[in-house]
Amino acid sequence: MLTAEQNERLTRVGPGTPMGELMRRYWHPIAASVELSDDNPTKEVRLLGEDLVLFRSAAGEIGLIEPSCAHRKANLSYGIPEPEGIRCAYHGWLYDIHGQCLDQPSEPEGSRFKEKVKLKAYLAEELGGLIFAYMGPEPAPLLPRYDMLVWPGVRDVDVCMLPCNWLQCHENSLDPLHFQWLHRYYGGYVMNRKKPQAERDAWNLRTLTKGADHHKIGFEKTSYGVIKRRLIGDETEEDDNWRLGHPVFFPNILRIGINLQFRVPVDDTHTLHLMLNWRALKDGEEQPGVVPYQEIPVYDEDGRIKGDWVVGQDQTAWIIQGAITDRTTERLGVTDIGLIMYRRMLEEQMQVVADGGDPLNTHRDPVENEIIMVPCERFEYPGYEGIPGGPFKDIVVHNDVEAVLSGDGVKRPEFVK
Repeated sequence: MLTAEQNERLTRVGPGTPMGELMRRYWHPIAASVELSDDNPTKEVRLLGEDLVLFRSAAGEIGLIEPSCAHRKANLSYGIPEPEGIRCAYHGWLYDIHGQCLDQPSEPEGSRFKEKVKLKAYLAEELGGLIFAYMGPEPAPLLPRYDMLVWPGVRDVDVCMLPCNWLQCHENSLDPLHFQWLHRYYGGYVMNRKKPQAERDAWNLRTLTKGADHHKIGFEKTSYGVIKRRLIGDETEEDDNWRLGHPVFFPNILRIGINLQFRVPVDDTHTLHLMLNWRALKDGEEQPGVVPYQEIPVYDEDGRIKGDWVVGQDQTAWIIQGAITDRTTERLGVTDIGLIMYRRMLEEQMQVVADGGDPLNTHRDPVENEIIMVPCERFEYPGYEGIPGGPFKDIVVHNDVEAVLSGDGVKRPEFVK
């Protein structure tokens, strides 16, 4: 149970807040690259409590600037892209990707007034079909080159805007036990009410395996965040779920096999849930030229949160906690050790930032950042086909924390039919 002050520190992400300052030390995806096209070269975005305009210049450069022209405050999402940047629709003032005003057509010839006009601007880079933003102090750390962002392969992007705080979304990643209840039990309940018999049977078979009873969970701190481990059903510590585990990149990214999930803090009560999916190229298949994306609705036709897919069930759990979870009244049990560890890590890294240091999982060495690979359960690494664990096949497990789940303390759900 947290105090009201602690809950505020962990959830508020606006400028000047401890968590906001921590989050500004990281690159966050804010759009799919394909969203900025010739037909739609600008996009209004909101990140860490700030409204901004994202644009692609006629020369292909990405800019991220404050939304209003410095002249008469016209919204620059209506601006016209030019090779040098973006030109305001109202009076034609031109800004480059750094926010510097380059041209003021109505000012006298020879005027240097434009040199004194500069909008707030942030760094933006493209990688793996996504546009990332950095809103912190410079020099900026390197944009992390996670393997699925740089490997050849087929990628696509799914996006949902969620009406809740980012932390309750990401804390789910440190809670392995929810699978057997939220997905196997609640998911089974939803799927068996909504889907035809063939789809019900397929869902039931799949979740009976993945959502088997947990009898041990563990968490290990790493240089990139946390790796969580679990034993389900008849598994032993030689199985992937324990030996390789499930990586969580600090501060807000979950890796699930061929899927990266980013829980991007839009503001205190909204989260951009962006999911990048990847698969290796098949024999003879060429690298696609674009990475498609789709916006997935959060609610169904009845106005209920969509619970007919695994991520939708996760989102259900996050949203029904309210806009910001009241952690001052929660009661944590032994299976919540991952949440407790993660909250302590957040507090520690907020202090690192306050002391002027680089927080966990920021990268400045180009060699180390060339491609970031980590152990991940049930994943076939390119070049290691047929070798469980790939380059991590001989990994040694050193756990900081373990919890043994057994006896009457953990109820076993029967699958809903």
